[in-house]
Amino acid sequence: MLPSVNLLAGERRGYVPGPCGQVHYRDLGTGPVIALVHQAPWGSIQYRRAAPELAAAGYRVIVPDLPGHGMSDPPADGASVELYADTVAAVIDALGLGPVAIAGHHGGALVAARVAAAYPDKVRALAADNMPYYTAEQRAARAASLKDLQEIKADGSHFTDRWALVRRIADPTWSDETVHVGIVAYFANGPCKEDGHRAAPAYDLECDLDRILCPTLILASHKDPLFPMGRELVARRPGWTYAEYPGGAGMVFERAPEWAAPILTFLKGVPE
Repeated sequence: MLPSVNLLAGERRGYVPGPCGQVHYRDLGTGPVIALVHQAPWGSIQYRRAAPELAAAGYRVIVPDLPGHGMSDPPADGASVELYADTVAAVIDALGLGPVAIAGHHGGALVAARVAAAYPDKVRALAADNMPYYTAEQRAARAASLKDLQEIKADGSHFTDRWALVRRIADPTWSDETVHVGIVAYFANGPCKEDGHRAAPAYDLECDLDRILCPTLILASHKDPLFPMGRELVARRPGWTYAEYPGGAGMVFERAPEWAAPILTFLKGVPE
């Protein structure tokens, strides 16, 4: 039997006010804080396996649902990386967390990077997992490729259509459970019009790279299509730390201990 999408053993949950309504968050463990930022169109449940690994290593893990994802209120005027970053900063403030370590995956890494750039007093370390580093041409092409896929069909075939799409384009190592949870998360809040996916190519990371002053770890997965961008980022910011994963984008879902290991090693060298 597949586990509930909403269950993480031992976690605490709550809501805080954000820029566009209530923000839901998950809170697991005790110790120095690490905030995890999910990618679109997931929610905090993306880290259902990774968060316990970090908590077991002695960290308090805070995972918010970005606006329009999970159980957080949707934005009124469209999504953006900037809005998502403001939301994460609001969670940090509302919970009185002080400077935190922050990590994100794919589009969530862009949000984490934006938090570090725009709110340097709130972030003591950044870990960016397969963060997109698009040129202007790549951003335009990515934006043009996105379609509004969330059409609800009377016969329920939108679920099987989405399953087929995910199996075609996502990391083939994803388990059936991961695909299931991802599809439930995708349809949970009604038509999202791919707003979260559109936020990433609309954001120019280059404008914020020199504003990131905290220790930073760039993570790149060999089988992720974004793999070359990791090396481009550390060439652009040679003082940053770099590590590679052996798998693809599914590491955070299917191989959580391996995913967490370089982040934990990196954080050991960062003063609290």
